[in-house]
Amino acid sequence: MMKVTIDFDLTPAEAREIFGLPDFSGLHQSLTADMLKKCQQDPQMAFDTFIKPAMEQGISGFSAYQNLMASFMNPRAAKSGTGTTKE
Repeated sequence: MMKVTIDFDLTPAEAREIFGLPDFSGLHQSLTADMLKKCQQDPQMAFDTFIKPAMEQGISGFSAYQNLMASFMNPRAAKSGTGTTKE
């Protein structure tokens, strides 16, 4: 068996072009500029609309990650669904 490794030195734009993927950088810049404008106009609205939901998702995502790691450390607890086991 022979293993061959090939490295390509490409920019993200070059990789998109090679694989025929769309370039959304203009759309991304437009959306980012629009969000920045809205944040500057009404910081409280920006917090409630963009930042607060992201923070809430981040916390629940972190809790899910903790539960996943706990299930790896204690597989019997994951099967019972309790998170702990009594021995």
